[in-house]
Amino acid sequence: MRTILSDTLKMSFRMNRFIRACLLVCTLFFALPASAQRTQFCERTNYSAQEITDAVNASVLRDDLKSTSCTLGGLGRFESGGNKGIFNGSCCTGIFQLNTANVRRYADTNREGYACMSLQEQVDAWARLTNDGYNTPAVRRLMEMGTFDGQRVDAGFIASCIQLGPGNCQQMVSSGRCSGFADPNGTTICDMANAARSNSDPNCREGNNSQVCDMGPGDFPTTPVAANPPAPSANDIVVGPGQI
Repeated sequence: MRTILSDTLKMSFRMNRFIRACLLVCTLFFALPASAQRTQFCERTNYSAQEITDAVNASVLRDDLKSTSCTLGGLGRFESGGNKGIFNGSCCTGIFQLNTANVRRYADTNREGYACMSLQEQVDAWARLTNDGYNTPAVRRLMEMGTFDGQRVDAGFIASCIQLGPGNCQQMVSSGRCSGFADPNGTTICDMANAARSNSDPNCREGNNSQVCDMGPGDFPTTPVAANPPAPSANDIVVGPGQI
């Protein structure tokens, strides 16, 4: 009888030790950081903010957003570190981290195919997405405001609004504050816009060599347009006070 009890106790002890070992392995597995699940497709790249800006300016993106495209170069650096082949392990791929649904819709491929596209091809797909998002009520409202919760509404701000979702952006706009929406990591649209500005090239220039970093939608050159008006010509139409 004692032998049977002893064998039973030994078996129970071994079983408990096995279960504890399994639980430890499972705990370690599920405690792995999200970054461990990231995947690198094709070559690893390190495009600069200026190189990303140049691709934005060569894309089909709206001209009024290109006017502050320096911040978009910064956004690309913030989102991917300039690595067009990175999949973040959960949803998104590429320079501007498009989610899988948008990769299919705007690039007509899967995430691996998208990651292996050229920088310009990726940016073109993102530009089409951003142009579509521009027409949402939240974006139109932001463009009308010019500033939101103390922040300038520039291309980086608009792109951040679209990146984090027009519905989420609308929630922020409706609240009147940057804190009106934050993603699961606590990142707000304003946080992303600030990161886009801070990651931009301080010497950023557009393709025409005119510095644009300090300009935004609604910003105009300080030199008066008519500082040196042309002389009248015979073809000028003269309108009298009573005709206005």
